Amino acid sequence: MFVVCSSNNRLDKTFLRRFLVSEEVSSAKQEFNQVVKAKEAQLETTTQAIIAAELERVKDLDQQEAALEQQKRVEVAKVAQQRTESLAKQKMELEAQKQVAAQQAAEAAKQQAAAEAEQALARELAAQQARLEAQKAQELAAAQAAAETAKQQALAQELAAQQAKLEAQKAQELKAAQAEARKLAQQAAEAAAEATEREVLKTAKEQAQAEVEAEHAQELTEQLAQLEAQKDAEIQPFLEAEQKRKEAKEARKQIVDNLLENFKDSDDGDVNIDQKTGKVRINFQESYFLRGSSELSGSMKDLLKVMIPKYAKSIYENSSAAKQVESLKISGMTSPIFRGRYFDINDTTEEGEEAYEYNMKLSNDRALAMYNFIFDSEEMGDYDYRARLKADLGISALGYQNAAPVPKELVGQRASCREYDCKKEQASIFEFRLHSEQ
Repeated sequence: MFVVCSSNNRLDKTFLRRFLVSEEVSSAKQEFNQVVKAKEAQLETTTQAIIAAELERVKDLDQQEAALEQQKRVEVAKVAQQRTESLAKQKMELEAQKQVAAQQAAEAAKQQAAAEAEQALARELAAQQARLEAQKAQELAAAQAAAETAKQQALAQELAAQQAKLEAQKAQELKAAQAEARKLAQQAAEAAAEATEREVLKTAKEQAQAEVEAEHAQELTEQLAQLEAQKDAEIQPFLEAEQKRKEAKEARKQIVDNLLENFKDSDDGDVNIDQKTGKVRINFQESYFLRGSSELSGSMKDLLKVMIPKYAKSIYENSSAAKQVESLKISGMTSPIFRGRYFDINDTTEEGEEAYEYNMKLSNDRALAMYNFIFDSEEMGDYDYRARLKADLGISALGYQNAAPVPKELVGQRASCREYDCKKEQASIFEFRLHSEQ
């Protein structure tokens, strides 16, 4: 209960209003604080609920992650097992393939070794034959020169000996005659009365001396005649050999003339004839053999069908020249290319030896393919002198041993055959050998 004075009525009202407002503010502040505390309590409860829910969610995620990890390990183990089984299976298949490949490689190596041994033997035989022929030629030439020199020396020595013998004999007889003359002169001096007899003795001595000289001159003439006959007998084999060489030379010229005549209409570049030796060279065109192949193309067969009858006719149509023919040969030549690259013809490395053997085999196979076609009755038919050509004709391989060297800057590069004339080195050579030719 408040007591209000009249004089202070307005002031009291103002104070009262302020007091009431202060009370209301205090009350409102308390209510606000209560509301805030209630909200904070509610927020705390909500936060705890959220945290609990989040912890539960994390726990669930951990469990799911563990389950996924377990499933992943199971899947990985399963995949690893499948992969192990697959690898084991592949390994078994590879082992089987390896064994088959090893067997095939062993068989190929065996065949290659046999082929290489056969080729090596063929090369060795060819080299030995060439060496023997060269040695034979050298020995014969040396023997001829030595025999000629020895014969001339022996003849000169024999003539000198005979001349010396005759001179000595003549001197001895002259000395005896002189001694006899002195004796007769002494007897004549002692017996002047026997002058007539002395003259007779002198005449007899001169006659005897003349007879001795005549007898010795006759003997010397006979000995010289015997020496000349012996000389002719010793020279005769060399004269006969020289005659055979002349006949062989004439026969070769005749055959070369026949070749030039029979091939005068041939296309330039396909067939070339050496006018000195008679060697016939077939230059390989692009269409004759594929690179690395020994199979005859149609154009090569057509060329041989035209060329071979002409060649056989040229060799055998002249009977006197044909008698001089000892043998004929086809030689194959290749360019220095191996595995598509230019090769050094003097390379002695393992790969160089492999390239040499490869090209030797290729040239031999090409010569053999030509030989077989030439005498294939179905392909070539019959032609003049076929049987005689077959009896005389053989084959040989030259590879690239006679080829022009590849420039150093091209060795090992891919063979385009533009900078180096490959076709110039790829050919087959037909050549003939005559009896009595060394």
